[in-house]
Amino acid sequence: LCCGRVRSSSGVLCGGLAVYCRILLSSTKSPQPTLREDGFGARPQYYCYVAELPPEQKNKKGRCVIVGYILSSFTYSSWKGRNVYVDNLYVQPEFRGQKIGTRLLTNAAKVNLMALSQGCVQLRMHVANWKEYEKGFLVSLGSENLTAKEGWTLFHFEEDALRRLAAGSNMRGKSGSPVGMGQGEGKDENGRSQTGH
Repeated sequence: LCCGRVRSSSGVLCGGLAVYCRILLSSTKSPQPTLREDGFGARPQYYCYVAELPPEQKNKKGRCVIVGYILSSFTYSSWKGRNVYVDNLYVQPEFRGQKIGTRLLTNAAKVNLMALSQGCVQLRMHVANWKEYEKGFLVSLGSENLTAKEGWTLFHFEEDALRRLAAGSNMRGKSGSPVGMGQGEGKDENGRSQTGH
């Protein structure tokens, strides 16, 4: 950001972050109080960096203007160990092409580097398959496309499905057999579980 800055977010900026979530997701289930508690409470669940305009370009309320952000958290891989997962990287369209996304991602990588002493070894994120520019951008920075390389498919359980799963009502597959590894099922040619990543 030519004359602005990228910095670690603070609880004060949660209002702006909540607005971004509403814009990106149409309707967010992470309201401002939740974002504040989860990111800046006693046990932070995520880390956030924001890109903002220079101080002299504050809005009418005298607040800094956020033009982009990156939100990440720690996850765990049974193959690799602890890693950083980037949930969202966003830059307002009119500010793209100024390497703001690169600087935001660099700061997330620094969080990863600081965690190396604790065994953190990689940074992971997912991108919609149709976003060719974003995929090319990440590859240009040195990332690998695991979907293209290893054929991964992303799954998730929405809240209702998660509740059914927790209640044990989703424990059998369409064939009627229990969902799971079985006798070596779900392994690749190297004997690795296809459910791990």
